[in-house]
Amino acid sequence: MTEKEKTIEDETIELSIEPTEKKTKKPHRRRAVVITIVALALLAAGGIAWKTHTDRLMAEARADCAAESERLHVATTAYNALLDDQAASMAKTDVKSVKDTKTLDALSKAMKASTPKTVSCKADSRDAVVTATKAITANTAWYKAHTKSLNGLVKAVETSKLDKTVDDADALYKETDGKVADGKTRASLLDAIKKRDAAAIAKAVKAVNESRAAKEKADAEAKARSEQEAAAAAAAQQAQASQSQSYSFGSSSNRGNYSYSSSNGGGSSYAPSQSTSNGGSSSGGSSSDLHIVIGGSGVPAQNGQCRPGNTCMDGVCNTCP
Repeated sequence: MTEKEKTIEDETIELSIEPTEKKTKKPHRRRAVVITIVALALLAAGGIAWKTHTDRLMAEARADCAAESERLHVATTAYNALLDDQAASMAKTDVKSVKDTKTLDALSKAMKASTPKTVSCKADSRDAVVTATKAITANTAWYKAHTKSLNGLVKAVETSKLDKTVDDADALYKETDGKVADGKTRASLLDAIKKRDAAAIAKAVKAVNESRAAKEKADAEAKARSEQEAAAAAAAQQAQASQSQSYSFGSSSNRGNYSYSSSNGGGSSYAPSQSTSNGGSSSGGSSSDLHIVIGGSGVPAQNGQCRPGNTCMDGVCNTCP
C-alpha cells in the first residue's frame, strides 16, 4: 500500500468515527430530558395528590365540626326552652305552697348558672377546626347535663308543691268531720288525696268548703230560730205569771177601796176611788178609795186615762185600750 492510499484510508477511518460518537451522545441527552420531565411530572403529581389529601382532611374536619355544632344547637334550644318556660314558672312558686323550701332554693341557684362561651368552626387550619370541634362537643355535653339536672329540680319543686297540697287537704278532711252539710264531699276529697291528684284535690277542697259554709249557715239560722222561740215562750210564761199576780182588795166605808195590778212592764199607776152616799164612786186624789194600775210605761194614769200597756181592773181605767 502506498503512502497515498494509507493516508486516504486513515482519513476514511477518522471520518467514519466522528459520526458514530455524535450518534452515541444524542440518545443520552434525550434520556436525561425525559427523566427530568418525568421527575417534574411526578413532583407535580405528588404535590397535587398531597394538596388533595390535605383538602380532603380539612373538609372532613369542617364537616365534623358542623355536625357537632348542629347537635349543640339542639341541646341549647332544649335547655333554653326549659329555662324560660317550666323552670321560670316553677321558680315563681310561693314558699308557702311547698313542703320543702330547699327545692326552690336549689332551682333558683341552678337557673343562674353561667353558660359556655360560643365556639366557631371557622378556622384556617385543620388542627384549629379539630380543636373547635372538641370545644363544641364539650359545650354540647354541658347543655345536656344541665338540662337533665334542671329538669330534675323542676320536678322536685312540683313534688314538694303536691306534698303541701296533699297535707293541707288531709288536714281539711280531718277538721271537717261532722261539719259539712253533705258528707259525700269529704269522701271525694279523701279519694283525691289517696290518688295525689292535684286537680281533683282542688275541686274537692272547694266542694268541702262550700258544704261546710252551708252547714254553718244552717246551724246559725237554726240557733237564731231556737233563741227566738225560747224568748217568745219566756215572754208568754211571764205574761201568764203577771196575770196571776193581779189582785184587788177593799175596805170598809171609812177606808179607801184599792185596786192593784202589775205586768211585766214594771211600771205602775193608780187612781183613787171614793164611795158616794148612793153607793157610787168617783175618782180623785182626795178620795179614800184608790185604784192602782201597774204595768206599761210605769207612768201614773192622768185624769182617769190609762197608759198603753197598763193593766186596768175597774173604774175609769177600764176604758184603756
